[in-house]
Amino acid sequence: MMKKLIIKLLSISFLIHFQYSCQDTTTELIVPISPILKEIKMPDETEIIPGQPIQIMGLGFSREDRVILTNVDGTNEVEVLEATDSYIKITVPVDAGGEYSVIVERTGKQTTLNNKLKVPFVVPLTNVELPKNAIAQQGEVYIQGSGFNNGDIAKLTAMFYPANTEYSIPLTLTSEGAKFNLPKDVYGVNTVLIVRENRISNLGTITIETNIGDELGGGIVFWVDANKAHGYIVSKTNTGTPTEQFGPEVDLVNAAGTSQAMGSGKSNTKKIVEKMVQLREQYNWPEWRNVKIAAELCNEFSVTENNLIYTDWFLPSREELIELFKVKSMIASKGYAIPANNYWTSSEGEGNTGWAAYYVNFYEDTNIISEFVSKSGWKIGVRPIRSY
Repeated sequence: MMKKLIIKLLSISFLIHFQYSCQDTTTELIVPISPILKEIKMPDETEIIPGQPIQIMGLGFSREDRVILTNVDGTNEVEVLEATDSYIKITVPVDAGGEYSVIVERTGKQTTLNNKLKVPFVVPLTNVELPKNAIAQQGEVYIQGSGFNNGDIAKLTAMFYPANTEYSIPLTLTSEGAKFNLPKDVYGVNTVLIVRENRISNLGTITIETNIGDELGGGIVFWVDANKAHGYIVSKTNTGTPTEQFGPEVDLVNAAGTSQAMGSGKSNTKKIVEKMVQLREQYNWPEWRNVKIAAELCNEFSVTENNLIYTDWFLPSREELIELFKVKSMIASKGYAIPANNYWTSSEGEGNTGWAAYYVNFYEDTNIISEFVSKSGWKIGVRPIRSY
């Protein structure tokens, strides 16, 4: 009897414990937690355009996620276009610019991503195409694309323009994008920037056609490449006197190491000027202390034209000066005849001729004469050129 009673009591105790255990399980609440996001990778700043979609890579995103951008200027919830476990795609606000913290919210809980989103202050343009062919000077430039506004400015710049020179031109909207007229003084390969208030976008480059005989850039164009994009400009005047020296005669070890090739005149001039500074310090020659040699005269030459100051002149290489000789009649027809004389190039003699440099004979009409002669013994003319 007692044994049956004990068994009955144990059974009741078990049932009571089981019942409470079941009640505890069924009433337990699931507490939301902040999204767990890993391996986050933001798009590069150069890939971001305000108003356009971007994709943030990472692990742990969900279709339920909301995305909020925040910076010192405030907080902005953005449109989520798509989300998977490995990325989330959002639309960058059209007025965005600067550095943002990115907050991902899910079921009321937020996680701030470790990486910042950097949005450039660019004009939000899409599907932009610049002209591929060279454009005539003072012609019209048509730009295809979307997003242009009234008041946008096209800004043209080039490395060969005088320092801080840029040309700002208002855009006119077209059905396919925008257009603007080229001002008089622009030429060669120019970078096109579009400016809207504090935003600026680099669209790439256009080529403004140049031709032999054009008067621009402080002188006259005497050589152009096949695309009419790059070339050389000769000064309208000589520099120095008709009897200038190349420099001191030196051993080959003290030569500047120049070239005769097209395209080398600028670097030749730099090498010669730097070498002359070194030689003056090393030897302290009295006869060269206050004398400007041919390369220095070109290096210090400047031309002011239309309120622009051109200072990037140099002594032409042998091949560059020969090209000038070939069109000297054309230069004369423009009213800027090159005086009959022999003229220094920036090309030193070859082999063991560190004491010599090349000249080109401008006494001749068409016959090309160019030899190397004594750097100090010959006293001849100097004609600066510049490139673009």
